[in-house]
Amino acid sequence: MSKNAIFKITMLAGAVALAGCTDSIEDPVDPPVEPPEGDVLVVIDDGATASGMGLLVGHAPAYSKNALAKDETYTDDGFSVAPAANGDEYVWEVTTNSSHGESYFIVGGDTPMDMTEYANGVLLFDMSVTNATATGSTSHQIVMQTNGGATDYLDRNVFFFGQDLLATEESAGWKTFAVKLSCFNPDDAGNFDITNVHEIFRLDIRNEAVTYELGTVKYEADETMIPDGAVEWTCS
Repeated sequence: MSKNAIFKITMLAGAVALAGCTDSIEDPVDPPVEPPEGDVLVVIDDGATASGMGLLVGHAPAYSKNALAKDETYTDDGFSVAPAANGDEYVWEVTTNSSHGESYFIVGGDTPMDMTEYANGVLLFDMSVTNATATGSTSHQIVMQTNGGATDYLDRNVFFFGQDLLATEESAGWKTFAVKLSCFNPDDAGNFDITNVHEIFRLDIRNEAVTYELGTVKYEADETMIPDGAVEWTCS
């Protein structure tokens, strides 16, 4: 076993309290996802986050981060995150409000993770988009974030995508989406540190009313590991 693998398994084995939470994370009803093995890092599976990680949700302008356990629901001002089902699989349903500048769904923890192994990999996530009217060039974000600087919200590695990509998939059912990490862009200040990642998956919907369901989320270390039939969102 490599030193990196030992580090990841040791780091993820402990329970971690998340920074900025309004409440502490409760123990989930079901066991959390097992730590990553080999070349795959599973972020969410069957509605549960990986060991040592938790789910935080919220929206602008308050920017509060509200911790959710697997069976919990959060609702506020037209924004909601709730448990749902896709057959036998537990998934999350998220509804955003167009009046909010940012509505976020975050998986991460206080203890940082070294994601160097996935720097040349691909992010894969299962999603069903049920509402996403095309309105123009609104730019949403998928984010990896380092919480180490004076302005944490700028310490990001970001993939930007438009509302049109979601609108194309509206009512198309469940699909696997793929984004290569080579398509992510670090912040201009150079503060993102892939060896020190706190938010390993953050989906931000901005200024749009969108409803989506999110299932399994994972990183593959090899960017060629995109399953047949997946929708690949490419570099702009």
